[in-house]
Amino acid sequence: MLTWFLVGPPRPIFVTGALLLSSIAVVLVFKHSFRARTFALLGIFGIMLVESIQPVLVWLGLELVPVHVGWWSTFRFFVDANLLLTVIGTVAACCAAVYIQFGRVRMDLATAFPQMSFVAPTLGLNECVTRLARIAGIKPPEAVLVDSGAPTAFTVKTNGRYAIAVTIGLLESLEGDEIEACIAHEIAHLKNNDFALRLVATLSKVALFARPLSYFIEPAVYRAREFLADKTAAMFTGGPDALASALSKLQECSVIPESFAPADAICLCQLSSSRRTSLRIFDKHPDLEKRISILRQMKTE
Repeated sequence: MLTWFLVGPPRPIFVTGALLLSSIAVVLVFKHSFRARTFALLGIFGIMLVESIQPVLVWLGLELVPVHVGWWSTFRFFVDANLLLTVIGTVAACCAAVYIQFGRVRMDLATAFPQMSFVAPTLGLNECVTRLARIAGIKPPEAVLVDSGAPTAFTVKTNGRYAIAVTIGLLESLEGDEIEACIAHEIAHLKNNDFALRLVATLSKVALFARPLSYFIEPAVYRAREFLADKTAAMFTGGPDALASALSKLQECSVIPESFAPADAICLCQLSSSRRTSLRIFDKHPDLEKRISILRQMKTE
């Protein structure tokens, strides 16, 4: 029953358990291989999805694993409830995917983020974004300057293309190499296809909204991609020093207002958290101290 509650109908339970334990083992073994951790976590989502669609397949006569009639009859209520929740979650995930792909990302910046004031980017900002994109081997995104004192940089997709937004507060708070490192972090998100992977994780959580485990896995995927973006950015800029220095300075700043931070952007700075340590497993952005620690470890390796 616990397996059902967390993952889905346990058929067959030894297969589900083995796959789950294997994925968890990958997460633990590749502690600092954030790419491997990402796919292990998404693999757990895949196991959960397969388990959750079993009632739909049974209903259609296409079950992957034969179901024992006696077992099925005994838990008929739970099977029907699981079928209903699976259908509701899948429909919600499909609607969210359609909205994201054909709605929000096709709006212009001013429409998508009315709480922000955008101004013309500086020549230096444009050149920095273009140069780092070429180093990464990707199409240069648009550079955008935000009239805000909140020190942050983030990546959004509007008008069908990506844009890297940097606030005036960030430019005023950091040195040139530190600003470059922050922009390299955002370029790294694009290089690593983080928008697509984050979308998969979010839609999986929506589809599996009735599975408590999904609320732990989705933020874990987000955190892994942040760590990977830090490592990738260090490669683009010749080392981790500049990014570690930038994060150390930003750590002393105030928290960015939630009304400012775009919910569907890849934000660089979640400067602090009011959550207790035990609740930080729900945060999508890792603690800055942890990010700085990993960057400093890279220097000694």
